[in-house]
Amino acid sequence: MNIRWTLFALACVAPLAWAEVPAKLFYTSQTDFTDITLTLKKAQALHPEFIEVDVTLTPQAQERTKALSQAAMHKQMALYLNGRQLNTATVQGVLDGPSLRFSIPRDQLLEMMPSLIK
Repeated sequence: MNIRWTLFALACVAPLAWAEVPAKLFYTSQTDFTDITLTLKKAQALHPEFIEVDVTLTPQAQERTKALSQAAMHKQMALYLNGRQLNTATVQGVLDGPSLRFSIPRDQLLEMMPSLIK
């Protein structure tokens, strides 16, 4: 009976051991963004519990974003802002423009606001 439980446990845990770790894209609002615009309320918002954030990337952040998104094509990539993970998504295309849009949960944005306006 012990061998069956061991095999069952390995079958459940093994896929986790080989799961890919998402690529990590880190931004610091003070050095990576030249402009930040928050959309606090939108009539057609599908998820009103999130705030839309539009940013303009510095040239250095734009190059870093392009390189990492190209390397992570069709894989998971986690977005971090000021040390906090915001979300993880599958990269479907190279992010090579100067503008970027992402969402932050309302409660998390309230906590992050002091670091965004420095």
